Amino acid sequence: MNIFTDPSLYKPRKPSVVTVGNFDGVHKGHSALIAEVIRRAKQLDATSVLVTFEPHTRMVVGDDTRTPLLSTFDEKAFLIERCGVENLVCVPFTDDIRRLSAAEFIFRILKTRIGAVEWVMGKGHTFGSDRVVGNDSLRELMDKYDIYMFTFGLSAFEELVVSSTEIRASIAAGDIGRAVGMLGHPYVIRARRVAGKKIGTALGFPTLNFEKPHADKILPPAGVYAAELCYEGKKHKGTLYFGDCPTFTHRDVHFEFHLFSVPEKLPETGDHAVLMVEEFIRRDRAFDSTEGLVEQIKRDIEHINHFFSGV
Repeated sequence: MNIFTDPSLYKPRKPSVVTVGNFDGVHKGHSALIAEVIRRAKQLDATSVLVTFEPHTRMVVGDDTRTPLLSTFDEKAFLIERCGVENLVCVPFTDDIRRLSAAEFIFRILKTRIGAVEWVMGKGHTFGSDRVVGNDSLRELMDKYDIYMFTFGLSAFEELVVSSTEIRASIAAGDIGRAVGMLGHPYVIRARRVAGKKIGTALGFPTLNFEKPHADKILPPAGVYAAELCYEGKKHKGTLYFGDCPTFTHRDVHFEFHLFSVPEKLPETGDHAVLMVEEFIRRDRAFDSTEGLVEQIKRDIEHINHFFSGV
């Protein structure tokens, strides 16, 4: 997938079928919409383009209450690439962009920069500073610029299943299994590896340490999770711990990943990797002794192995 951090960098070589949105979490509803874009692009011998915004539009035009994000831009790009889109174009959501009417955005971005001939949009989508709804009014604007508008709608049941609000609530409660079901994929956390204190190694369970992501991203409760580490296109199963190590008089909140098998190549300190969270195992707590912690870690690993084996 080609990634363009500004529309001015995208140079269309053939017509584009495009979809536009924040795509926070890239959940099941988003995936279905993206699949339709790809399908229609193939039919038209066009290229598929997903246009998104950075930062999330809600961070700029919302109220004082900041709703946490399901995905950062890098996480979103990781997930979108897995859907098979050819091009991802990021529009910096500045005040100038925020003030564009629907007509201005369609002409300046979709028509002039992207070369769109078709726009696949979700049912009920509103757009532009004038909040034009995806109905006849918007269709008239599209006709003016020779862009066909295709409205893609999910059933009422599907819309309920993929509610972003419900996904956030599930993650915050530690109900990762339910969140994964709605997302259609593990909960993705892209994090930078940092140096650890070698406590895991001393206990017999060496770990890779990762720093806590940006404060705007929603995270599950501190605890232990079944997860996979994705690095350079390969996935490795293991145990993910998130917390501040209360047994050892607390540390900065961070992630620790214990690999069940050691691959040939691991992320070095300073490298980024993707943590794919699959299932909640237990909440974090302090133990009276390192022996008690070690025994619990053994039980956690057994539980997670059973989870991955489907037992």
